[in-house]
Amino acid sequence: MDDDDQAPDPMAAQPAGRYPGHGDPLEWERLVHALGVRFAPHLEAAAGAVREAEDELSAARDNLARARKAEEDQRYQSDRLVFMRASLADEVEALGRKSTPKKLRVAYRYLVSRAAELAQGEVQGYLADQAAQRRHREESVAACMEAERRAADRLDAAAAMQQRVLAAERTALQGLAVLSEKLAGQGDSLASV
Repeated sequence: MDDDDQAPDPMAAQPAGRYPGHGDPLEWERLVHALGVRFAPHLEAAAGAVREAEDELSAARDNLARARKAEEDQRYQSDRLVFMRASLADEVEALGRKSTPKKLRVAYRYLVSRAAELAQGEVQGYLADQAAQRRHREESVAACMEAERRAADRLDAAAAMQQRVLAAERTALQGLAVLSEKLAGQGDSLASV
């Protein structure tokens, strides 16, 4: 009878790390503790990754709620530059109708002042538009929904990784149980491990 033809592993039914009932229980506990120490940093790193992913998902959901609220509260704002551009063209036309040098100078100074104000408004408007586009890319409802999806995917991946780390630890404990059983069957002890 080959090893492959044997009955199912009796350790598979027992929880990982439980004393198998043969050999020295103190040696068993020592080896289980050694495995625990060896896997502790990996288990903690996996748990930390899951906590971090949970925090990221929570933050993404909060950002999505804020984005939805901001979208609901958003009001229409008219662009005052449209009116300034039109009035500036009117000022140039009015300058052409002035008849005295004094009125020409006063109208010209007013025109230059308004033109400078319009230029400043154009620059500020451009910068505000760029900032609004950046905010829309990063903080819009659609962007927040995408960030939430990515955070949920990251949480799923971290949880799957954590399960694989736990499975690796369980496999090591099952290996220890098989080792203990084999050594007990040969009359040897776990002390030599």
